[in-house]
Amino acid sequence: MPDYIHYTFDDFVQDERFRNWALTDPPADREFWSSWLQANPDKLDLVLAARQFVINMHHAHDELTEDELDTELSRLRIAREQSPVEEVPVRPKRFGMWLRVAATVTLIAGLGGWFYWHETGNRSPITGFKQMAAQQAGGVKEVTNDEDAPRLVQLPDGSLVTLKKGSRISFPATFGPQERSVFLAGEAFFDIVRRPKHPFLVYTNQLTTKVLGTSFTVRAYEGDKEANVIVRTGKVSVFTTPPDGNPATLDTKNPAVILTPNQQVTLEDKQLKRTLINNPEPVLKPAEATGGSALKTMVFERTPVVSVFKKLESTYGIVINYDADLLTGCELSADFTDESFFDRLDLICRATDSRFEVIDAQVVIYSKGCRQTR
Repeated sequence: MPDYIHYTFDDFVQDERFRNWALTDPPADREFWSSWLQANPDKLDLVLAARQFVINMHHAHDELTEDELDTELSRLRIAREQSPVEEVPVRPKRFGMWLRVAATVTLIAGLGGWFYWHETGNRSPITGFKQMAAQQAGGVKEVTNDEDAPRLVQLPDGSLVTLKKGSRISFPATFGPQERSVFLAGEAFFDIVRRPKHPFLVYTNQLTTKVLGTSFTVRAYEGDKEANVIVRTGKVSVFTTPPDGNPATLDTKNPAVILTPNQQVTLEDKQLKRTLINNPEPVLKPAEATGGSALKTMVFERTPVVSVFKKLESTYGIVINYDADLLTGCELSADFTDESFFDRLDLICRATDSRFEVIDAQVVIYSKGCRQTR
């Protein structure tokens, strides 16, 4: 058996037994790690950070390459070294004791390693983008929407952009062989054709969004102090421009953020903040694309609350952290139809003497246990 006492963050993340415990929590591993942490309390922060990292990467819809994983590990170390530690109470899933976790544990789930263009010298971002795009065949196209109604724009690869009022998008007449890139001023919804070997980038004055194939909204109007990216399907990586403006460097002071469905990121005062959208929707699989309303209907009859939380997780693609041992014996009978995701959480918590909190786009359940089954 490995000597976990001397394990680093990287060692834990890459250890097969550790990853299996983080993702499936088999009884034997649960007992082992619970005993090990009690015997080695000084390793608690390190272990929980690695465990949360494994869970976050597992919930990303597109699998990471080894290079992407190595880059993210490197960026995570940098962020943990630079971020002040502020302890907050969190009850990780399936732990039968109160634990305290550094805030940096939940704040770092970014996908790094993406190099991108940035203005240099006296060039403005849009001017520099046009100069870069003009080098490709056909020059640059620009579409502006001055109408009240959204305007549909088709890009050279067949991707569709719904351009909102007062917005402008610029893009090459023909995308290059390495990547597909556009520049947005304003707000637009993107439905991107999936091409894994040709990533798609949306540049704005404040942030850059990189995807392979997904649907998402970018809101970055000129003059606004805030910029937002909201993901509907797939996976998106969002990052800020490095202060030195060199595309070969990373902004180590503000690690990139990876977003999955029902998550959004806001750039405010040069800081990226990830959270859940106000009204999460069911994550539709291709075979279920026409059954959105059916997915929202949930009927539970004396169902273990742990099973209810698992159903919510799979339906909405949102991680829910809870203490399964504490909730043992808690049951729920309910018929959900038109309630929102958060209304459902509230009703479940009321029935189990619990409460919930959203931390870094994840739900944390705090419970005293059930005095009686419901």
